[in-house]
Parts: sequence; structure tokens; C-alpha cells
Amino acid sequence: MTTPRPALDLDAFRDQHGDPTRWSAADYDAYLVIGDIAPPAPPLYSHSEMQTIAADHARSAQAQQSVADRLTAEGHETAAGIWSRGAQESAQYAAAARYGYPHYESFLNGW
Repeated sequence: MTTPRPALDLDAFRDQHGDPTRWSAADYDAYLVIGDIAPPAPPLYSHSEMQTIAADHARSAQAQQSVADRLTAEGHETAAGIWSRGAQESAQYAAAARYGYPHYESFLNGW
């Protein structure tokens, strides 16, 4: 019988130990030590960069909704619906980006 290999990164530790609300004090200490020894890689984008991306998505949503409104006024409901759905999607991307890169990435990947 083999013993489980100790976790060498934070993700593996969480996978092996399950729900953090059920961890012992020793589990928390081990988690903190692993984080000191092998910290996780920084996010791909900083928080300020994600706020810029969120603002870009918000501007895109406004522009798309403007087109949708104009098309609706001209009687093009089908095309307006397409633009309106695009505006909603851009607004969702903006909302996800405001929380930072890990949340944005999980939103993009549908996690």
C-alpha cells in the first residue's frame, strides 16, 4: 500500500484535503507553509488592468445597445434582437471583469 504524496502546491493541497471549513489547525498551518514555499502564480492581469477591460466591455455594451435601439426604431426587430443580445453579453463580461482576473477567467470558461 502506498501513502498519498504530500501536496506541493495550493491547488493539490485543496484537492487532497477537501472543504476548508472542515480543516484542522494543522491543515491550515500546512496550507500557509506551502503558500510561503510555493506561492501561486500571479493572475495574468492585475486588478487595475481588469478594471480597464471591464470599462471597455461596458462601452461596447452601450454602443451595441445604441445600435439595437436605433434598429428597433427603424422596425428591424430581428437585427435589433441580435445587437441587444450582444449588448447583454458585453455587460456580463464587464461585470465579471470587475471582480478580477480569476473570476473573469472562470466566467469565460463557463466554470
